[in-house]
Amino acid sequence: MQKCKKFLAIALAICLVSSFYIMPTFAANVAILDWHLVDSGNHLDWSGSTGYQTQFNAAVNIWNNYKSGVIRKDSWNTINDVTISDYYEVSSTAGVTAKAGTIKFNTYKMDNYTTSKKRNVCAHELGHALGLAHNQKGDIMYAYVSIVTSLSANDKASYNASYKRY
Repeated sequence: MQKCKKFLAIALAICLVSSFYIMPTFAANVAILDWHLVDSGNHLDWSGSTGYQTQFNAAVNIWNNYKSGVIRKDSWNTINDVTISDYYEVSSTAGVTAKAGTIKFNTYKMDNYTTSKKRNVCAHELGHALGLAHNQKGDIMYAYVSIVTSLSANDKASYNASYKRY
């Protein structure tokens, strides 16, 4: 009987330890807004300029590498969907995307960020323009500035859900 109890205790311990190493796969968290700035042709045509143009262009590539050609610079034969610009305000806000079709970057905050953080803010604001809401830590769509510059599973799942509405 003693040997049986010892065997069961060891087997239980092995199961418990194993459960920490074998992580189940969970579905990604989808977080979308009730609005987006993508036009009926499934494009987000942008115009304007920013002091963070290099980082903005890199952010466009982050999203377009996942869904090619959705975000593009406005041209003479397209209708502008969003205008980018900079503003200065002493606040904790780094960027703002509005339903009215604007993305604005706050130079007060942005000027002090690393290249990765600037790229994160640009990609994050473009995510809002695409219809994505805030999500979890580790996502581009996390509510706070970070150094994340690649799409997470949550970012992709949210983009896929929003894209179906365009």
